[in-house]
Formats: sequence, structure tokens, C-alpha cells
Amino acid sequence: MEIPTIPGLTNQPQIKFGSDLSPLLAQSYDAVAKYFHSPEFFGLFGTVKTVLMVLSIIFAAILVIIVIKMGSLIKEEITELKAGLVPPKETAGASDNRWQEIKSHVNSFKESEWKFAVIEADKLVDDTLKSAGFAGESMGERLMLIKPDQLLNLQYLWDAHKLRNLLVHDVNYQMTHRQAIWAIEAFENVLRELEALS
Repeated sequence: MEIPTIPGLTNQPQIKFGSDLSPLLAQSYDAVAKYFHSPEFFGLFGTVKTVLMVLSIIFAAILVIIVIKMGSLIKEEITELKAGLVPPKETAGASDNRWQEIKSHVNSFKESEWKFAVIEADKLVDDTLKSAGFAGESMGERLMLIKPDQLLNLQYLWDAHKLRNLLVHDVNYQMTHRQAIWAIEAFENVLRELEALS
């Protein structure tokens, strides 16, 4: 049976069972100790140390990138959660005040006031749809992109918006008070569905 050779160990004697192994162990220890003090070992140690430092820097950079990405993902999640919450009291109060003013115009005896009320109600609903995150460049485009399951009063909103378009594009259009009241009710139902009114 052969004993593996240790670098730097010379004239390795054969082991004979029953003999004293102390000189062999002492020689092996000296060879190992010389290797750990040799320039070869320090060169290898320096290389390993450099590689470990480079790896540490790379892993630290990866950790920083992961922390930054996680932070931005958490911010996005928080923003999405906030968007799903009921509007703050100040926003609802502002919408309530604006809505009461619109309703006061529709309760007037003048047709011009009714027209103004329908146009303003359409604007308020459009602003609310934008704030709720519905896509589109205009009210008409937004309504086309909304799915029926996203807004229960979608068809009524379409009809009220068409009336608003008639008023804006045809100054001679004669609107009845009943049409104005119906349109305002349609707009109000949508605002309540979107929780923009208290």
C-alpha cells in the first residue's frame, strides 16, 4: 500500500506495521508547514483572496439591485392599493359641492341653466372616470373602452353623454326639462357607483 505524496516531502520511507511512525509524522508535518510558508501558498492565498473580494463586490451589487427593485415593487403595490380605496373625504366633499351646484342649475326655470347643468355633469363624470384610472383621451373614447361589467350604468351614461354632445354641437337644440333631469340622474348614478359622492 502506497502513501500519497505531499508536496515538498522527499525520501518517503515505506511504512512497516509495528514500527515507530513518529519520524514519518514529523517529516510530514515539516513538509506541510513548509508548504504553508512557501511563496506558492501565499500566491495561491492571494489569488483566492482576490477572487473572494471580487465575488463579494458582485454579490453586494446584486443585493443592492434586488433591494431597490423590491422597494419599487412595494411602492407600486401600495399605490395600487391606495387607488382601490374610497376617495378621501376632501375629494368626495369637493365632488359633493360641485354636484349640488349642478343640481341647482337643473332645478332652474331656464333652459340655458339645464343645458349648463348637463354639460357640467358630463365634465364631472369625465374627471371622475379619469381619476378612477379608466383609459382614453376623451370621454367618448373612455366610454368605448369601458366594459359593461366595469360599470353597471354604462348604457345610461352613454345616452346622457350623447345628449351633452347634442347640446355642445347644436346650439339650437331644444332640450326638455324632463331630458335634463333624466341625464342628471344618469350622471348621478354613475358618480355614486364610482363612490365619488357621499
